Amino acid sequence: MAAFIEHYREVLEDYYDIYYEELLERIPVISTRTYVLTILAICIPPIIALIFYEREQARLRAEQPKGCRKLGLKIESNLLNEFDRKFSEGRPPSTEETSAEWWRLKSLWIYPVKSCRGVELNRGTVITTGMEYDRQFTFAQLKSPFPVGANTPDKEKAAHKWEFITQRQFPLLAKVRTEMWVPDQSVDTYAPHAEDVESGGVIIMSFPYQEAGWKGMVAKWGAAVKGTIPEKQFRVPFNPSEVQIEKAGYSYEKMTIWKDTISALNLEIEIPEELRYYLGISNKLGLFRIDNSKLREVHRNAPTKAELGYQPVTGFQDAYPLHLVNLASIRDVESKMPKVKGAPRLSAARFRANLIITGPDAYHEDTWRRIKIGYYEYDVSSRTARCKMPNVDNLTGEVHPSEPDKTLRSFRAVDPGTGPNIGCLGMQMVPIAREGALRVGDEITVLEVGEHVYIKQ
Repeated sequence: MAAFIEHYREVLEDYYDIYYEELLERIPVISTRTYVLTILAICIPPIIALIFYEREQARLRAEQPKGCRKLGLKIESNLLNEFDRKFSEGRPPSTEETSAEWWRLKSLWIYPVKSCRGVELNRGTVITTGMEYDRQFTFAQLKSPFPVGANTPDKEKAAHKWEFITQRQFPLLAKVRTEMWVPDQSVDTYAPHAEDVESGGVIIMSFPYQEAGWKGMVAKWGAAVKGTIPEKQFRVPFNPSEVQIEKAGYSYEKMTIWKDTISALNLEIEIPEELRYYLGISNKLGLFRIDNSKLREVHRNAPTKAELGYQPVTGFQDAYPLHLVNLASIRDVESKMPKVKGAPRLSAARFRANLIITGPDAYHEDTWRRIKIGYYEYDVSSRTARCKMPNVDNLTGEVHPSEPDKTLRSFRAVDPGTGPNIGCLGMQMVPIAREGALRVGDEITVLEVGEHVYIKQ
């Protein structure tokens, strides 16, 4: 048997040698010059694209706000492990015996421009309107029930009004990135009268955009090498002075957010036209900054001025200054969602809360009335009645047709004040002190519990 196998091995080797020689004869000899030119033809275009891309990035870095530093984490996110099973279960509140089980603040967020991508922090300042820098801007569209001409009566012209927009109508707002730059004396370029310092900082916004033609293709290749996508960028002063307002040509105009009609500063001249096309907005697009001398008063479930010593107020938040969600509650909602194709992983970031906490059992927060986080106390004013906005993927802007809204409505219609079929998740809060501070890792202590009955806007 061994001799038989050895014979066939020798035959196969002979055939291999014959076919190998024939194959070499059929393959043309490639000169060194042709080989080098082929390699260069393959490699040079992406190298050129990367060079152009890096030059553009260097130009943008050179135009960074003078005298300012960018807010945000040095790491990717404190939510990287949010899907860990340990966050699905509650833990006992802290005592001397269970100090390792403290209820803690896991993630902290601000959203400088309402409905756009937020900025995650490790620490932040709390003021009467909520987190400092939070929701000071909102996009709005100019709406009218009828067209206006030169001879249209003034009364009909007045029916045109600015109305705020969110991801509810325009989900691609989720892909508009925001950077918050704030004055910092330790920065080399700091000067007290620098324009970016005098405006209280700068917001830089970026959105996906690719130019037409070869420049767009080069930008696309260069971004692909870096694992990103081409973007268009623009910037606005965070809190422009009166001199800057006059110089830039900004104007105060009436705009509507929910049932409030307020006067706010319109910076629409800074918006590139490409953003309106990207979002799919056919109307005129404006960008409004809240007037901090005319803030929106908060009543409903909030404590009164007599109780707090000041009137609760907000910028462009939906209803209350601060929003808190419990990670265990989100994990429980996700566990009840149908396991169907395309059903999203339920990141806590979808709910756009300022404070994401861990420790309490799911929905334990429903009964909180007053809590302490770190060194400061907060009135837990109301449950959060959820709309369909969490159906929007906070990274891609894609909208799921039903989830998590359908699941929330199925078992979280728990507040008699919201009316039937309205799911609740998260809590709305008002700071007790006019100024405070928060940092990731702060301990949460419940000081008072009780019932909640939602009051509608």
